[in-house]
Amino acid sequence: MGADGSNQTRLTSNPATDWTPSWSPDGSKIAFYSDRDGNAEIYAMGADGSNQTRLTSNPATDWTPSWSPDGSKIAFYSDRDGNAEIYAMGADGSNQTRLTNNPAYDGYPSWSPDGSKIAFYSDRDGNFEIYVMDVDGSNQTRLTNNPAYDGTPSWSPDGTKIAFVANRDGNYEIYVMDADGSNQTRLTSNPAYDGMGSWSPGGSKIAFVANRDGNFEIYVMDADGSNQTRLTNNPATDWMPSWSP
Repeated sequence: MGADGSNQTRLTSNPATDWTPSWSPDGSKIAFYSDRDGNAEIYAMGADGSNQTRLTSNPATDWTPSWSPDGSKIAFYSDRDGNAEIYAMGADGSNQTRLTNNPAYDGYPSWSPDGSKIAFYSDRDGNFEIYVMDVDGSNQTRLTNNPAYDGTPSWSPDGTKIAFVANRDGNYEIYVMDADGSNQTRLTSNPAYDGMGSWSPGGSKIAFVANRDGNFEIYVMDADGSNQTRLTNNPATDWMPSWSP
């Protein structure tokens, strides 16, 4: 859809689930996951929905792709080795490599704009927190630390901030913090679910999901949390916004 909610257009059409879209840095492709072949795999297609191509192929779940800023790689998570870990592969599906390796759940990778780091969330310390690591899997460092859920990190385009969702105040809200984990600030505040933040290319806005009007819709707000506006309005679930470059 347009950034104002106009011209909502379906790109995929099959009886399976197609989910978690992620734009390539040049805006020409969209990676996503689908279970159209019997289990969740990573696919890519043209920005108009053409040339839908499967990139992964194994009996496990492959989920939530995130492009590297130069467009050469895609990070994702998979339980192919018995539990959810972060992987990376070439944009054509080649050289699939595991980056994390522990018995906890590691998921939802988000590549930093400078290409040097990947943020993700993990419950390796007893509950879900936001972590960051180098792109080869080294230097895994925890950024958040509290007994509530912190998840679904999303880097700002300039790489200085990370948006995430947390239920530390009794329900799920959008927060933002500096890239080193400092200055954690809540942006939304209402009794509904707010989550799945996605930054605009200029960093001035964040699209997100909320069910504050009775069902899940896409909203947008300024990066400081002001001017929260609903973009979609229908009785179905609208989920996982991803801003084009």
